[in-house]
Amino acid sequence: MPATEKSATDSSDSVTIHWSPNLSVGVAAIDGDHRALIDLLNALAAAVAGAGGHGDITLKLDELIARTEAHFRSEEEIMAREHYPEAGHHARVHEALLDEIRQFRSDHLAGTDIGPEITEFLKRWLISHIIESDKHLGGYLEGRGVG
Repeated sequence: MPATEKSATDSSDSVTIHWSPNLSVGVAAIDGDHRALIDLLNALAAAVAGAGGHGDITLKLDELIARTEAHFRSEEEIMAREHYPEAGHHARVHEALLDEIRQFRSDHLAGTDIGPEITEFLKRWLISHIIESDKHLGGYLEGRGVG
């Protein structure tokens, strides 16, 4: 079952991503982090959709940034320890995402309505990053006996 999204017209449930086995990279620590990031993204989507006010959105963004930074640090430590050949590029992709999230946060604090733009961006980014980059990393790590 692939990762799924609720219809944009389904306002009864603001969850935008559902974990599914096709998102697994085969490394328990990374998969656990990805599940937590999905939960935080879904909480942010709920806040943006109207379940929370400005302060709640700020809190959710801060939680998402902190958890994303911790996940990226952990993933980058694993890549360094296991001599992953794409580690440098992967880390630059991580930093670019963090820059984008921080910009959304700055815009939000300045009063800009970040609306569904941020959740749509993060949803697309997270799913594509897991499928295109992290699964490659997972295959490399599996070949090295890391799981």
